[in-house]
Amino acid sequence: MNRYVKLSLLLIIVFFSSVETIIMFDTTITPRRSMGPILEYPPSSPLIVFQTYSLPLSVLGWTATITLGLFQVREGRRYSQARSLFISKGFNTDIYKLMIKMRGGSSRLTLLQHLDSPKHRFELSEVTGIDWKEVDRQIGVLEKHMLIKMYAQSGAVKLYEMTEQGRLLLKVIDELNSSERTTMS
Repeated sequence: MNRYVKLSLLLIIVFFSSVETIIMFDTTITPRRSMGPILEYPPSSPLIVFQTYSLPLSVLGWTATITLGLFQVREGRRYSQARSLFISKGFNTDIYKLMIKMRGGSSRLTLLQHLDSPKHRFELSEVTGIDWKEVDRQIGVLEKHMLIKMYAQSGAVKLYEMTEQGRLLLKVIDELNSSERTTMS
């Protein structure tokens, strides 16, 4: 999910929780005034649910807000650690974004993992199960970032192999995965 979508969702939940808290204080905690609560819905209104269940809805809303906030912080730390590892191994932030943050990162990683020996595009498509158009697109991206290179060409058929940068990148990603597994245990 996009970072801005998550932030928007969090803001909506905060707004909902705030309104429910106001309704809760108005209807349940403040003593009854002669005029009644400020926000009172007619009994036939579907909004009566918000007034009737304002305490549990308020608690639920704030719990969701805190939980989402904690997940955002945790996810931010994980990406920060991954980015630091990429930079410490000599990769720039473009490679980090290419493999971790951007769409298609899993396809690029799968292609790199299957380029242990020179292969052509159709062979990569068959081995990985990725559509040949996607393979073609991702090979261009990987070649542009010097993670793979053309090994040989015969007519329109090109064989590609992984560069040393690509091998190092796979080691870094394996290191990230192993550190993530030990953190989860």
